[in-house]
Amino acid sequence: MSRKFVLKSVCLFLGCCILFLGTFVYGEVAKSDFAIGVNYPGIGARYFFSDKISAELKGQIEKDIFVGGLRGYYYFKSEEKLLPFAGLEADFVTFKGDDSKGTGIAGEVFVGGEYFFNKSFSVQLDLGPAFISLKDTKDTSESVSGLEYVVNFGINYYLGK
Repeated sequence: MSRKFVLKSVCLFLGCCILFLGTFVYGEVAKSDFAIGVNYPGIGARYFFSDKISAELKGQIEKDIFVGGLRGYYYFKSEEKLLPFAGLEADFVTFKGDDSKGTGIAGEVFVGGEYFFNKSFSVQLDLGPAFISLKDTKDTSESVSGLEYVVNFGINYYLGK
């Protein structure tokens, strides 16, 4: 088995365990102004402008690929255990391979939900279509663009309150 497959399997198993155990330790939901999060394979920092609107600066690194961007969230409810949301994301992409090297952009519209286990700890899942455009700048000027569907899973820790 590959290392990637094992890592993804462990993350999925731990996420399921957290969801199951979290139903027994749920407390009140009290988002603070700041949150930090981890997702595969990256991190993010989120700031809440209000109970319904937040922005997240995120970065993801995989072998020879970097994606950095900004996400905007709109929460439909503000004081529930499960908070549905929708949002927009804009990213900058760099990549390097054996035969290619280049940059690109990505934009995504997504919907999802964030489930709170207690006032400081949550998991989130979202999905949506993403338009991705990449350009090779190594030896050619080839480019490719297209629509892909993206699923994101993250674990968040809220600071303060």
